[in-house]
Amino acid sequence: MSNNKETAKHALLKELDDVQSLLDDADSPTQPPLLKPSADTSAPDPQRIRQLASERANPFLSGHPEPGNPQASPAPSVPTPAPQQAPAPRPTLTNSDIDAAIDELVAEALPKLEKALRLKLRAALRRKA
Repeated sequence: MSNNKETAKHALLKELDDVQSLLDDADSPTQPPLLKPSADTSAPDPQRIRQLASERANPFLSGHPEPGNPQASPAPSVPTPAPQQAPAPRPTLTNSDIDAAIDELVAEALPKLEKALRLKLRAALRRKA
């Protein structure tokens, strides 16, 4: 699970770095063309790049920004239509549902933990012997 979080962090940092490099490229002065100038020699509009980046869905973030961080998701410059219906309420879990989920997770994890513990104990005893 920790590995998934690390992978997600690295992917998010790479995405952020890519967007930042696009913004940096758009803000830097254009270099003179080495070949014949084409019909379109204007640099991409930095505002347009920011708009496109803000409209792109991020798979690592939920659709709702954190309450204490109003800049977590910049407001798009184009008005978006209101949602057609409110999201369904989250189902509530009973104590028996929670206990069943815990039992299932423990049943999955115990053999792995037992094997790891046995290997560590075996290695420790071999070092002492």
